[in-house]
Amino acid sequence: MIRMTNISLLPGEKPLSLEQLVASTDHGILMQTNRSWSIDDKRYNFQFGCEIGWEIEHGKRVRMVKNPSYSGITTEFWNSLDAICSRDEWILWGTPNCGKGQPQQVMGTGHGAAPSRFRGIKVGSAYKGA
Repeated sequence: MIRMTNISLLPGEKPLSLEQLVASTDHGILMQTNRSWSIDDKRYNFQFGCEIGWEIEHGKRVRMVKNPSYSGITTEFWNSLDAICSRDEWILWGTPNCGKGQPQQVMGTGHGAAPSRFRGIKVGSAYKGA
């Protein structure tokens, strides 16, 4: 039975806060709070949707965006990582369990990470500007 995996990113070795990461970003979207996810059974193609995001322009948060999403190919995504915040920003995330099967088989899961920056990722949003 295919199960969720436990994956954590090591924090960056150099001191870097979330605000410093934002300040060093020329253009992007800061996404928070995953609300939907989909990945194929080979863990190759994926899509994640978030609850909230902020557009970043010239190192500043300029506009809130609704339902931002990102998608891609796993190997390309991880190879596009170019910055990760330090241990002070690292948090253990995840769901309390991955339940599958009949009868249900429960397994604990967790995913630790600090805020990170990825370049050249496909992103979208429900925002419709004027």
